[in-house]
Amino acid sequence: MRTSRVCVAGPVATLVCAATKKPVGPDVLVVSDVLVEAPASLRPTPDTPIYYVLIGGMERTLGDSIAGEKMPKREEVARKLMTALATQGFQRTQVGGPIPTLAIVFTYGSANDSAMEVSDTDPDSGETTTSTITFNQREIARLVGADKASRQMLMSSEAERINDAARDDRLYVFIAALDAVALAKKEKKPLWRTRISIESRRRTLPESLAVVLASAAPHFGTQTDLTVFVEDGDRRRTDVQVGTPVVIPSTPPAP
Repeated sequence: MRTSRVCVAGPVATLVCAATKKPVGPDVLVVSDVLVEAPASLRPTPDTPIYYVLIGGMERTLGDSIAGEKMPKREEVARKLMTALATQGFQRTQVGGPIPTLAIVFTYGSANDSAMEVSDTDPDSGETTTSTITFNQREIARLVGADKASRQMLMSSEAERINDAARDDRLYVFIAALDAVALAKKEKKPLWRTRISIESRRRTLPESLAVVLASAAPHFGTQTDLTVFVEDGDRRRTDVQVGTPVVIPSTPPAP
């Protein structure tokens, strides 16, 4: 991780230098599904890129909207999504270019519980009880992968982490890939989809969008059996680039 040093004048004309750390990025939750039986053909290789067209793209709120919440423009999301796709070998094609095999569509926005409190009074005792009904609980559960977790045996810490995510207000990007050839025949054939989200506390989607998409990019066109939590440490490990080795002599050469 890169750090910079901030120096301020101290007593007796000395400089006191403190290292400032690079801001910590958000924990990104990734849930990816393959919807066909031949997943190997859904990932590009260095010799065989996969060409796509970008269609659709819209902002959509899942649940209750929050006033004043900042959202990126559709064009900004499209641009950064194309950058993330390109890192994995997915190449956008234009009219007259290679025939696309994928049609990529995306939505983005906030995901919050849509709930209502209901009061019920017992006619005999006069006692009133209040309960909360959540209307989009299943949708939020799918966003953070809680539906997958419920079908498996997990450690308590893993289950708690996913459940906590389902209770948070979140920001999300949803990406789906359709068969472009079938779509040209007016047939919708989904191939894969990826749900990406972060908690919205102290975060906005415009400032976090590049990190969100870069964190999820390696999972495009793959199947995740459980929710994948991508943290700063994970991103640093995947960003290591090794240059050409150079032998450094043990003693410096003579001037």
